[in-house]
Amino acid sequence: MSDENSRKTWVHPWSYREGTIVTVAILLLGFALQAAGGGMVLRVAGFPWNLISGIVFLGILVTFYFWLKKHPAVKWLGGVKAALPAILGFTFLVLLMGFVKQDVVHQNNLVRILGLSHLVQTWPFILINLYLMVLLGIVTLKRLTPFTRRNVGFFLNHFGLFLVLFSTALGSSDVQTLNMNCYENQSEWRASDRRGNIVELPLAIKLLDFTIDEFRPKVTIIDNKTGKILMGKNRQSFELLDRDTFVFFEYHLEVDTFLATSGKVGESYFAVNEPGSAPSARVKVTNSLDGTVTSGWICSGSFVLQPEALKLNDHHSLVMLPAEPKKFSSEVSVLTKDGTSRNLTIEVNKPIMINGWTIYQLSYNEEMGRWSDMSVLQLVRDPWLPAVYSGIFLMMAGAVFLFIFGKPKNGGVENVA
Repeated sequence: MSDENSRKTWVHPWSYREGTIVTVAILLLGFALQAAGGGMVLRVAGFPWNLISGIVFLGILVTFYFWLKKHPAVKWLGGVKAALPAILGFTFLVLLMGFVKQDVVHQNNLVRILGLSHLVQTWPFILINLYLMVLLGIVTLKRLTPFTRRNVGFFLNHFGLFLVLFSTALGSSDVQTLNMNCYENQSEWRASDRRGNIVELPLAIKLLDFTIDEFRPKVTIIDNKTGKILMGKNRQSFELLDRDTFVFFEYHLEVDTFLATSGKVGESYFAVNEPGSAPSARVKVTNSLDGTVTSGWICSGSFVLQPEALKLNDHHSLVMLPAEPKKFSSEVSVLTKDGTSRNLTIEVNKPIMINGWTIYQLSYNEEMGRWSDMSVLQLVRDPWLPAVYSGIFLMMAGAVFLFIFGKPKNGGVENVA
């Protein structure tokens, strides 16, 4: 420790001190370049230029390593004392992404100029990512010569991680994210990107049926003068209509009749199953403070029916909120260019994959609710995804290898990146 403290900076062997200086310098340079560019969004060139750039980078990295592999600086780059500060720098940017909302327009000038709202597409992120790839590349090449069985697990872990970072960085510009509005019994082959540009797809989607399962609606008490929801300490402001009786603030509610879908005739509601029908309930409300009893209908309303509240007294009214979706799904027929047609079901968090496209259930016409005849699908295509999955598979294989055969002698500790 005393030797380390007395050693001058940039005198070999380098340690964590130099690693920290390099990492901080890279981050400062990145933020300076970002500020100089006015917070611009950086985009990696698409295919084939990103592939060419990747090949050139690999060529330079391999040449650089085998030409200067005995240089103390290169040996240091392949060690943990360079890697750990770099990982901490990368983690710092990831934490910033968690604290600053991404992909939105911020009014704060500092956030905007430094690009904190789109960090993945900024100079600091690109430079620290490039630095990490250099470190991983060097430490991976270091274990290739000589290549022995004891180095297999180490190589698979680090090469897998390198492949994930490499593919993610180069492939970001080739990712297509499109939204498609599908209407029942109509075929659609056009979608729009984030800028609103229309893109014609090599497949067509026909929406056969769109279904929504809903929770029971909630009820709440509002202030008659302000229209605001009544709030209370340690009390629920909303109650789910999933039982016949419950106590809500000073009111005791009894549900006489509940209709999942209904229409209004005169002063009453009747069960109907037509577009625009809405949940309704006939309730009896007893005020526990003065014993007053109020009975009547409440309805959440829809694009056809007006919502209906029950006035309890001069101060409060009982209202029903629109039912929240439990799950929604689309039954679709997908037609590809080769003439193949497949009937599939797309649910939230259960996408389908076809011809390189991953299709997600995104949204629907919320104004029409359960009667929506439109389904919003999101189509994502990432041609670099197989390379990313390959990298993850290699890391898993490396972990299994190390678990079975144990770590190499010296643990790879002095070279772990």
